[in-house]
Amino acid sequence: MVLITGCNTLMGNSLITRLLKKGEKIKAIDNWKDARLPEEVEFIEGNVLDYELLTEAFQGVDILFHLMDIENPAHNGRRHMKKMNIAGTENVLKAAKEAEIKKIIFLSTGEVYGKTGDLIVEEHHAKKPVTPYGKDKLKAEALCREKVEKEGADITIFRPTLVTGPGIDDSMILIILYMAMAMGDANQLYIAGDGNTRFQLIHPDDVADAMLKSLETPSSRGAIYNLGSDDVPTQMEQVIKVREKAKLDCQIKHISPTTTKVLSFILKPLGINYLREEHIMFIISNFVLDCSRAKNDLKWQPTKNNIEIFVETIQWYEKEKL
Repeated sequence: MVLITGCNTLMGNSLITRLLKKGEKIKAIDNWKDARLPEEVEFIEGNVLDYELLTEAFQGVDILFHLMDIENPAHNGRRHMKKMNIAGTENVLKAAKEAEIKKIIFLSTGEVYGKTGDLIVEEHHAKKPVTPYGKDKLKAEALCREKVEKEGADITIFRPTLVTGPGIDDSMILIILYMAMAMGDANQLYIAGDGNTRFQLIHPDDVADAMLKSLETPSSRGAIYNLGSDDVPTQMEQVIKVREKAKLDCQIKHISPTTTKVLSFILKPLGINYLREEHIMFIISNFVLDCSRAKNDLKWQPTKNNIEIFVETIQWYEKEKL
């Protein structure tokens, strides 16, 4: 039996699809039941702050995917976000031990590294998160590592870069797509600075593939893996190729890094989620993770690059949102 916390996410949907194809029985926890959730999945309404719910739900579970988290404090506040991400993870680990769950997969984030400069970041690189989400995930990782070191728990941690694909609800990606496909003179793709920086995406199916491969790899016990796409283009290269392949009739416009930061400052008090701290980190700096460890240990390879991910997401957006 497999259990997934945070089943309504991109990652949750991708994992469920793949696990059902493998014939796995699945339980899933989230705050509400998504209409797209397959009938075969046993749904449990709630969240990881409810310890009694977890102890009951974890009975009979062999493998646990802990995906439930909050990425930004916009709706529920920073205090609740921190509680969900850190105390919630602590609840999951404690309940998993009581239920004698054999394997835990923890979804972290590449944001734990903070601003990386021109480095291609490996797992041992210094962790200096600048976003609330990155800070929370680093503390949650420490809880996982403690369980591995002191109790011998079988936990594998994954640090993906920006997970993007059909169904995404990240405001930065959606607004980029909206501007690119708008009508009349409003259709524009913006590039911060000269367009020479690179930011790496990862498709949810590729993350799910790495997670499933770790279940078959004994050496993944206690391991931490970066995940990201290959052949990461510059912003300028990316925009030109995406515009061509997706057949977008849009202009390319540059805005300075300073303007980008000012916009972020102006929008923050208004509760607008576009250009949050993590967005700024991705679009005005280089952000590329080295994924060699996952490739070597898990025999994993990303199947889609940034261009393919964006084009697939645009096609979904055109069909579902316009």
